Amino acid sequence: MIRCKPKSLCSWNFFLEGDGHRASLEFNWLSEQGSIVADGAPLEVHKHGVFSGQWTLSSAGQQIATAQKASAFTRTFTIGSLEGSLVLRAASPFGRSFRVERSGRLVAFIAPVHLLTRRATIAVRDPDADFTQIAFSFWLVVSTWRRAANNSNS
Repeated sequence: MIRCKPKSLCSWNFFLEGDGHRASLEFNWLSEQGSIVADGAPLEVHKHGVFSGQWTLSSAGQQIATAQKASAFTRTFTIGSLEGSLVLRAASPFGRSFRVERSGRLVAFIAPVHLLTRRATIAVRDPDADFTQIAFSFWLVVSTWRRAANNSNS
């Protein structure tokens, strides 16, 4: 079980720890870009335009993964990397939990600890799952939560 804890009470930046892994997620203040440090490896997250729905994860200037939102009206992403393709999708139409799947099989399940918190857990079901892909998936989940919170405050 990977525990995901915000860095402070009102922060969208997170620490991830568990299953022998550690990561730190840092969002840029006004965008869905930033950085991930996964097991000591620094990574950059770039979004390709405000309305594009496409993100790139890179290490030392080399692209290692991409994510594409299926459509503006769904909470589904396709993540591609050298390790293979994953689908990240909301577990239900109204909840904040997400499923990470490969070929229809559950790889990981991301869920808030309870209704009124940003703390979350990631239950990894596939022992061969790549931690960097899991951390990138959590980045996309937090982006979705953050966007929903900003929309409800407007």
